[in-house]
Amino acid sequence: MTTLKLIGSAACGAIVAFASSLTTTTAHAQSWPAKPIRLVVAFSAGGTADIFARMIAPELSSALGQQFIVENRAGSAGATGSAFVATAEPDGHTLLMCGSGPHITAPIINPNVGYDPVRDFTHLAMIGGDGYVLIANADQGIKSVAQMKATGRTSITTASPGTASLGHLLIEQAKRRTSLDLVHVPYKSSGDGINDLLGNHIGLVMSPVINASEQIRAGKVTAIGLTAPERNAALPDVPTFKEQGFDVNGLTWFWLCGPKNLPAAVANSLSSEVRRIVKLPQIKRVLDRDAVVTPDLEPAKVAEFVATEISQWTPLVKEIGLKMQ
Repeated sequence: MTTLKLIGSAACGAIVAFASSLTTTTAHAQSWPAKPIRLVVAFSAGGTADIFARMIAPELSSALGQQFIVENRAGSAGATGSAFVATAEPDGHTLLMCGSGPHITAPIINPNVGYDPVRDFTHLAMIGGDGYVLIANADQGIKSVAQMKATGRTSITTASPGTASLGHLLIEQAKRRTSLDLVHVPYKSSGDGINDLLGNHIGLVMSPVINASEQIRAGKVTAIGLTAPERNAALPDVPTFKEQGFDVNGLTWFWLCGPKNLPAAVANSLSSEVRRIVKLPQIKRVLDRDAVVTPDLEPAKVAEFVATEISQWTPLVKEIGLKMQ
């Protein structure tokens, strides 16, 4: 009898504790957002992550009744800003525009990056995937890999959005699979590299399409090859590497995330809002212009997507022996 009473008492205690925890979580979710929300971009202004963050921030502000403030925290190829959010209070008031560089390629290249790209974050919703394009100053008159090879140029300085970015990885991939002598030069953003390309301070740039499309359309730069599996509907005259006979491919992905252990109600609210926002006509028009692909994934599926991308790129990193300096 005494044993039964003890068990009953313990069970009651557990139930009370569980109910209390549910009440706390519910109250927290109901009070969110209680103040402006910091949306961290782990790169300088002008890059794809920054463009996407500033695209969705006003819509999120309007939908959730608190201002979403975009904050650029560049450094260590995106690791600085990512580590900052990974250790932030999981209250839904500090979020991150995640990207392929700091969350897929960097952790493969540098196991000591400072965070686990899957377990240390609550992955919320996809923003989109954008192909890269290798571009040259239009004054060079080069429009294909074959023409580039025919010039016999060696040691062609080639900019990427930063060490360990997908652009960096694609440069190394292109170097080995086209036999072009591409010398990687990391920049803080694609925009910085394109500015130097226009000034003839660097030979080539491997840039996300969204950053280079305006200059391509204006005829200021020439697109040599796309890393997407098919031509970009927004740039129909630009050939892919694949159709030129070279296996150089990869998309750079961006998604919204927060620190691990975000309350489920907060995570679900953010996920549903972002998934709604990317389908708005004014947003979809911009994404379609640059053929940005946006998978409609729930939070758990976003985390699975990230893990799959990491597993897909790991063999290539090992093949080319890429290591963080």
